[in-house]
Amino acid sequence: MQENLYQHLNGKKPLNGHSGTQHTDEPASTLDLRKILDSLMANWYWFVLSILLTGSLGFTYLRYATPAYKINAKILVEDQQKGSDIPGAEILQQMELFTSKSNVDNEMEIVNSRSLMEKVVRDEHLYINYLIDGHFKKSELYVSVPFTMEWQTLRDSLKMMTYEVKPVGTTEYLISRENAFSRKAKWNDTIHLPEGILQLKRNREVALDRDLYTVQLNSIDKTVAEYQRMLDVNIPNKQVSTIDLTLSATIPAKGEAVLNKLIDAYLHASVEDKNRIADSTIAFIDKRLLIVTGELSGVEKNIQHFKEANELADIGEQSRQMVAGSGDFRKQLIDLQVKLNVVQSLEQYVKDDKNNKRVVPSAIVVQDPTFVSIVEKYNTLQLERERLLLSSTDANPLIRNMDGQLAGLRLDLMRNLGSFKNGLQVSIDELERNSGMLNQKIKKVPSTERVFLDYSRQQAIKQELYLFLLKKREESAITKSSNLATARIIDAAKSDPKPYKPKGLFIYLISFIFGMAFPAGILYLRDVLSRRITGREHITKLTPAPILAEIGHNYGGQKVVVTKDTRTPLAEQFRALRTNLQFIMPNQEEKVILLTSSMSGEGKSFVATNLAAVLALSGKKVVLLELDLRKPRISEQLGISNHMGFSTYVIGKSPLETIIKPSGIHDNCWLISSGPIPPNPAELMLLDKTALLFAELREQFDYIVVDTAPVGLVTDAQLLGRFADATLYLMRQGYTFKEQAKLSKDLYNNRKMPCLNLIINDVKTSGSYGYGYGYGYGYMDDEANGNVIKKIKKVFSK
Repeated sequence: MQENLYQHLNGKKPLNGHSGTQHTDEPASTLDLRKILDSLMANWYWFVLSILLTGSLGFTYLRYATPAYKINAKILVEDQQKGSDIPGAEILQQMELFTSKSNVDNEMEIVNSRSLMEKVVRDEHLYINYLIDGHFKKSELYVSVPFTMEWQTLRDSLKMMTYEVKPVGTTEYLISRENAFSRKAKWNDTIHLPEGILQLKRNREVALDRDLYTVQLNSIDKTVAEYQRMLDVNIPNKQVSTIDLTLSATIPAKGEAVLNKLIDAYLHASVEDKNRIADSTIAFIDKRLLIVTGELSGVEKNIQHFKEANELADIGEQSRQMVAGSGDFRKQLIDLQVKLNVVQSLEQYVKDDKNNKRVVPSAIVVQDPTFVSIVEKYNTLQLERERLLLSSTDANPLIRNMDGQLAGLRLDLMRNLGSFKNGLQVSIDELERNSGMLNQKIKKVPSTERVFLDYSRQQAIKQELYLFLLKKREESAITKSSNLATARIIDAAKSDPKPYKPKGLFIYLISFIFGMAFPAGILYLRDVLSRRITGREHITKLTPAPILAEIGHNYGGQKVVVTKDTRTPLAEQFRALRTNLQFIMPNQEEKVILLTSSMSGEGKSFVATNLAAVLALSGKKVVLLELDLRKPRISEQLGISNHMGFSTYVIGKSPLETIIKPSGIHDNCWLISSGPIPPNPAELMLLDKTALLFAELREQFDYIVVDTAPVGLVTDAQLLGRFADATLYLMRQGYTFKEQAKLSKDLYNNRKMPCLNLIINDVKTSGSYGYGYGYGYGYMDDEANGNVIKKIKKVFSK
């Protein structure tokens, strides 16, 4: 600070440099942290109260919030893509009766399906909740329920219906719903209600220890949707075929029962699907057996009658071989003719000009590697040509080149097909020739033997079909009896020992954060939205004028706080101000100190009085001029008569020696009061007597302290500025408006007032360390500490 003050010597430069802008050696982040700590320490009691309040709210929430538990289960799914660990799966795969494939992804969707959950909700009556009254909320009963509500018929409603059940004695009860009806009945009796037919079954193992029970009947669709929302089904990773199931529930036993029931329903549905296929297969085989049995019996009877009619005992082996050979030739001939038709159709397709721009279908019958290679090349080139046509035309050289290649490949295809077709025709001709020769031999066999062979062939076919059906029926019966579910249970449903919400530590952490954030936010908004200056940083942002001193808050309320024996922080701040004045007024000829501000109430009179007192304590002869002619206060505060003073002097009514009065503050301190309030204060400042007054006072006194009117309201201070050597511009913390503080910027930049420096008045201490020039340097601010104690008592006395 003293290095900056030395810059004022001789040139009266700004306290903080040539530019008039304040600088600091500390980084901005350190100042911000210090400001935050100051604010926290100054308002710590609000943070404590806020944390206690939010902590109490968090404790209350944890005390009465409904805990939620995680119910976990694990199942292993038979996945054909990954192998299976299900016992008996090898038998099913060998039989290959049922080709429906399952994988873990499909099974996960089935487990998470709405239909499966709806079955669980209906079977377990999850849409019915039994409640009892607690201290602050209703609690659900699940294990110890003294009665159960069973609906023989129920009209599902979209809205929740609440019933009140009041036991009457030990055999009867009274049921009512939202003042809509009230019925009295006996336990286990059937009653008719608007929603359906109801029966309340008494559980004798649980006592009726409540006067009132509440039963909630929810919509089935809504209940299903709610449980689906609470259910989480996922696959741990793609390397295994297991499914993890997690259900959120407020009652662990109920959650375990629901999840186990869901798994049982899934396993049962899986077995039912397989049994349904097996039953359908067995029924089909039984129908076919009836038909085949009848046909086989008819053929056997025909053979019996034929043998009896023709007196046949046995058929020669040669006849059977010839017939068998004839059948083989015919089969081969049909196969070759089919291939020939396919080749001819493919040849016509290639020859058709309409198909020039299309791909050639692969011919299954043509297994020649050369043909297959040509077809693949042709189709690949054709597809590449279609892709190029998306961005070019037929005139493209590349397209034309492809057309030439396609034409050559098409000719190769036609030649290859022609060669293959000729080969097939030669084979067909050879088979027909051999078949004709065999038929000639067969014609030589007696007609009776040929008829018998026909009957025998029919008998063999029917008998083979009959045995096949019997075998498949037995296999189906065995499969049905050994059907297992697609999955098996690895871990049954089990609840976590502790609820996963609400989390106590998290709630208390949130309570602490909100407890800190709420008062911090209010303090921040108060600081941001405030129209008045609340700290040194506000002033440095609004004006380049240097800050000469900071004066603390006067907790005692005395008008004069600086005396010979006073060692309070406030008195030391005035002593620091006196020291700083020596740097901005180094010459003995510089004596006049003018005090002004933006508006009334910023403490000019207080600072002027104590500044005069502290200068007088240094042995200097000081005169205090009360030149706020509109609202004079110093004489009144010091108890000095004001019937004559400056106003009577300048108009010639009072000589100078009569208006200089002892101030009563110190023997070296004198006072010139304002005198009677004139109608034209500004005009009095312009009189020659005013200049004469200052000239004479400079001869008689070492310092002249001038208390003037606010410069932001009237021009008195600027009129007196021509007589001053230094101007002290007062700003009061929490009182001076930010817009008014900008006035000092204009005065400083345009040098309208001589050697303008700022004084921050009424600075509140932070409570953690000294602020300004007098706090925190070996002095205890008892008054400030007493004020904090009063605040604490005030807070806890509410």
